[in-house]
Amino acid sequence: MRRIAFFLGPLAGVLTPLLLETPDHPHAPAMAGIALWMAIWWISECVPLAVTALLPLLAFPLTGIATAKEIAPRYMTSIMFLFIGGFLIAQALERTGLHRRIALAILSRWHASPFQILAGFALATAFLSLWISNTATTMLMVTVGLAVLSRIDHDSEGMRLGGFAAALLLVIAYAANIGGMGTPVGTVPNLVLLETLESHAPHLKPTFMQWMMVGIPVVLAGLVVVLALFALRVRGIAWAGAGAGNTLAAERARLGPMRREERFVAWVLGLTALAWMTRKGIHGESFSIPGWSSLLPYPGVDDGTVAIAGALALFLLPGRDGRPILGKEAFGRLPWGILILLGGGFALATGMQQSGLSQWLGERFTAFAAVPLPVMLLLVALLMTFLTEVTSNTAITQVMLPILAAVALGNELDLTLLLLAATLSASCAFMLPVATPPNAIVFGTERIPMQAMVRAGVLLNCAMPLVIVAMVILLRPLMP
Repeated sequence: MRRIAFFLGPLAGVLTPLLLETPDHPHAPAMAGIALWMAIWWISECVPLAVTALLPLLAFPLTGIATAKEIAPRYMTSIMFLFIGGFLIAQALERTGLHRRIALAILSRWHASPFQILAGFALATAFLSLWISNTATTMLMVTVGLAVLSRIDHDSEGMRLGGFAAALLLVIAYAANIGGMGTPVGTVPNLVLLETLESHAPHLKPTFMQWMMVGIPVVLAGLVVVLALFALRVRGIAWAGAGAGNTLAAERARLGPMRREERFVAWVLGLTALAWMTRKGIHGESFSIPGWSSLLPYPGVDDGTVAIAGALALFLLPGRDGRPILGKEAFGRLPWGILILLGGGFALATGMQQSGLSQWLGERFTAFAAVPLPVMLLLVALLMTFLTEVTSNTAITQVMLPILAAVALGNELDLTLLLLAATLSASCAFMLPVATPPNAIVFGTERIPMQAMVRAGVLLNCAMPLVIVAMVILLRPLMP
């Protein structure tokens, strides 16, 4: 299939302009061909995702859609620096071990019953996933989870706990996926949404706090659904709670007292998060709390600026042996492939606008205006959820969000509502091991039968779009 897609992409790129006619938008056929080419290569992953993302730099100048000078800046926007700063702070959390201390602090209070320990792991995983990558969060929590399971297996005197082991590991993976919805830096598709809104309707772009006022309730509702599903599966298990508590206490004792570099990272993370949340203040119908950015002599500070300020502090504050907490090697660990992939998506969205393809697509989908909005949102959410099972959630949001934006603007639909439902649903791949890195990591422990993951995943794949649509409609007044 990948070999077929390798040739099908360029073929679609060449044939589409020959078959498509758009008299009012002369560059739209070429843009449609390029977009289709990129979509085929992104979905099939027949070449590295970042390689596909570089196509606009070559194709746009050759087809007259945009010059190289116009399109190159889309690969390093302010949103990119939000991602870079956030990832550097996440590196510091992992480097100092603070993320492990946070997780164990939560789990040490939640281990009195099978359900409690599932809830403890869900909360700890989701909280960490707000700030660091879903993959890193899952690796950490699986390590802790396997230690707990090992002790429980030892204390259970031969009783079968396979069902609990599968439930615990699946809860970790699912909570990592869901937790990424809570903040703009939680997962890459969230940044794609912010940049899409910046390109199509800058006045609708939410602040960090506005995102969290919607994202955190969605995360909590998602965790409730996950825990409700698995609570039924662990009910009646004879529980060796003391063993779990002893293992967690031993893990915490092994960490020792909080070190200076951990305290510094905790302060940087806390102050950065506070700065993100208070930059623009909170404004309601009957009250207004100004943000700190309004006190500055010049405008222009954004969330990317705050992220870089927090990251720079970590290169200056001393860690062990007096050396800075982060060194030059931190730049080598940045996910440059993801950054290029993001830039390619932003370039694709810009090309669709400048070529007139977005407007043309909006005009073609006028029938969508007749579909009730909740039904449309649910269909979009289900589509994104199941597409994410077979392709990268970043790639699919890069392809779909510009199209959905064009449809929304062309039919005078609520742009924020449509894109938010699609973006959050892209984090809801629960069914297959290959769908997301967290799923693959927990499946790799060989303690989860494939049937168990598929059964639980199908139920969540159907339930979470309903939850997301209900929550975004309910909380829409909190967004611009």
